[in-house]
Order: sequence, then structure tokens, then C-alpha cells
Amino acid sequence: MEWDKSATLLLEKVPPFIQKIVREKVETIVRSRGKSIVTEADVVAAREGFMGKSNPQPPKQFINNEKFSILRKYPKYFDKDGNPVLYQIKPCHGAEVNCPFLITDPKILVQKLQNRLKELHFTEKLIDKIKGQILPHHTIKIAISGCPNSCSMPQIKDFGVYAVEPVYVDTETECIGCMKCVKTCREDAVTVNNNEVTIDKEKCVHCGMCARVCPVDSIKPADKKYHVLIGGKVGRHPKFALDLLPEADEATTVKAFEVCVDIILSNKTEQRFRALIEQQGIEEIKKRI
Repeated sequence: MEWDKSATLLLEKVPPFIQKIVREKVETIVRSRGKSIVTEADVVAAREGFMGKSNPQPPKQFINNEKFSILRKYPKYFDKDGNPVLYQIKPCHGAEVNCPFLITDPKILVQKLQNRLKELHFTEKLIDKIKGQILPHHTIKIAISGCPNSCSMPQIKDFGVYAVEPVYVDTETECIGCMKCVKTCREDAVTVNNNEVTIDKEKCVHCGMCARVCPVDSIKPADKKYHVLIGGKVGRHPKFALDLLPEADEATTVKAFEVCVDIILSNKTEQRFRALIEQQGIEEIKKRI
């Protein structure tokens, strides 16, 4: 799609690492309006939309509902039609910016979790469960990251996931001692002595970078997995999320998510998810997966 000069100048002011994202979002909006040229006015309008200056209002049936009197202050809890959405899913943007650390596109899992929330009627059930005003901490916060760098901050969310790529040393493939794996590893988890590779599993974070730089494949990647965390929270007494599943496949990750959603909806109290985890015990939760 063509951009006029003034629109291009505005785009150039955007930080380089998110220019591609901004371009795609603006062009999507412009294309939906039946236009073929992006103008300065289009960019400004899109920017205001991103910043929440043109927020949709909740539908009439919620206007006088006291349950939403506080939540209405936060547009992110309502969809484009003004319907309440009592969950937030935050993916990293690794795929959009061609992140060199990306293991897998987080949007694939995001879509599956979002679909499950809709199929389970999570928002509707949570609205029915909460007797008084619905507050931001009643909603479930989810973050998915495409690598262990965890740019979407899954460690402080109710349900957090980041992709991992475990590696192993192929003893049948001779190491040539190039030391690329050692130089690449940020955790000092790889050592090479007399052309023999050793990986310290205690230090390794399963980013898979050493396998990617190995020119002879003496270090190989295993199947890509997800590291699942639950119960992270900020606020007056912040806590990091607890390890639930260090290496889970996609199906198991979705199952873990379903268990967590059930814990929230089936509990008769309105406690934060972290409190529910501590009451049940994380080992009991693991048994349900």
C-alpha cells in the first residue's frame, strides 16, 4: 500500500523495532475503509485509536449496571462492540519484529487460549459469580512469550507461558571446537574441552541458541515446548508466578489452562488466583492436568 510523504515522515518517527507492527496496523485500518493511500490523517487517527482516545462505550445494558462502574474506566476490558471481556492476553511481538531469539510465534497459542475462553463462556460465568462490583484484579491476566527472554512478562501474570527449546549433545557428531556455542550462550552453560561439549542443565534456560549456531550439529534442538507458570501478581504484595510445567507440549499447556480457569470459576470466593493456588497446593493442581 502506498504512503504519502507526510504519513511516511510520521512512520519514521516510530522506534524502528515496532515500525513494521505500526505499518501493518495502520494499513489494515486504511484498507478496511476502502482506501489505497495512507495519509497523515490516517496515521494520526490510528495513533489515537491505539492510545485509547476513541474508546468504544459499553452497550446500553451495562451502562447502569453497578457491577461495571469501576471497570468502565478501563477500555481494555471491553471489546470493540462494548461487550465486557474479563481476561487479558498479552503476547510478545517477536514474530512481527523478526526477533532473533524467537522459538515459536506466541500468537498460535494465544488464539487457542482465547478460543477456549470463549467456548467456556468465561466472561459470562465470571460476571455471574461476582456479586458486587467487578474489579480489574477479578479478571484473569495471561501472557505468552515466544522465548525465555519473556518480553511479555509471564512471570507476573495469573497464567504465563514462554516457549523453550531444549538441546542435547549428539555424541555421534564430532565437535570441531569452533567455540561458537560457548560465545553465544549468555548463561555460561556450555563448555568445550578437547572438542567435547558439555551443557550445564542447571544453568541452561533452553533458549536453543547454541544449537542454532553450531555449524556441524553436534548440539541439536529437541522438540519445542512451553514453560508454564501460574499465580504471578503485582500490587501491594507482589509475587512471581510458580513453576507448573517446565516443558509441556501445546495440548498439555491448553489442558493446564483449562484447569486454572476451572479453579477460578468453581471457587465460591472472589479471591485472587494466587490465593486459590496456595489453598489448593500446586502439586494438587499438577495432578489434575
